[in-house]
Amino acid sequence: MNTVDAQTPHLSLGFRLTPEIHTEIHSLFARIEQNSAQTGLSADAADILSKLLSLAIDQFYFDIMNQVQAHPAARRSADRGISTVIKGAKLVIRKMVNSLEPHELDIFSHYVESLILEEEGQYYMAFPLDSGTSNQTEQVIIRIRNDSDTSTYNHLIVETLCGMTDQAVVHFYNKPTRLFKVRPFIQKSADLGIKTVNKGIHFVIKQLMKKTRQKELIAFSHILERQLVTTPST
Repeated sequence: MNTVDAQTPHLSLGFRLTPEIHTEIHSLFARIEQNSAQTGLSADAADILSKLLSLAIDQFYFDIMNQVQAHPAARRSADRGISTVIKGAKLVIRKMVNSLEPHELDIFSHYVESLILEEEGQYYMAFPLDSGTSNQTEQVIIRIRNDSDTSTYNHLIVETLCGMTDQAVVHFYNKPTRLFKVRPFIQKSADLGIKTVNKGIHFVIKQLMKKTRQKELIAFSHILERQLVTTPST
């Protein structure tokens, strides 16, 4: 994919869509556009979001874990943490999306479509990194590949990844949910759920990255780089 470059106009962070799920997403959008009052569309939208969540976890967690060897105790702890994250996030998805009205499904489909980016024939579900995180991500990758004393910058990796997680919550939860009129008790419950999910992801990041060696970090940096999508400056 793209190579880290100080002249990169802007970076978005995303996960690669399989051709099958990309087709499924656009099929759902077409059905919503044709008749957003059609029975079952909310459930189908929730199902697709759950599939996207699983795809994101595969690429952002399991792909990394297959190459970055963590201490067995840290791995077990992280696996438990990510399992809790998945359950919590899917619960939030069901609560929020299953309650959408037909006109809200139209808003939902247009918002999700705005997050689909294409680069070199590959489609991603991606969100723009703010300039600070974008620059820090590039610098962290460069540091990983040139500095074997990981103890001096492991904290920067944790800080960068936690920052990415916070921005993911903004783009994948805060922004879309604020587009809808959600019943207060559902909103309150979902907000609490996503806060718990975010804390869980931070915990997993800290467990995995606080003592990781350069060899594993280099493998991680290549995986991270594959998730960065170059987009024009705005």
